[in-house]
Amino acid sequence: MKISAKPIVNMVYKAYLRSRLVRCTRDLQTIAAQRENDFHAERILHREVVKVRSKLHSL
Repeated sequence: MKISAKPIVNMVYKAYLRSRLVRCTRDLQTIAAQRENDFHAERILHREVVKVRSKLHSL
């Protein structure tokens, strides 16, 4: 009785690819969250700059 290694190799390779896909997806979600946080921080900072400029011009 000869056992083929191909199905086992395919299963392992598919598991490896799924694992990589999950990791890449998680990394992309992390990057997207960081960009969103950066966007909000930039808006807050911009608002502060506008306030300070207007106070400076009013003096």
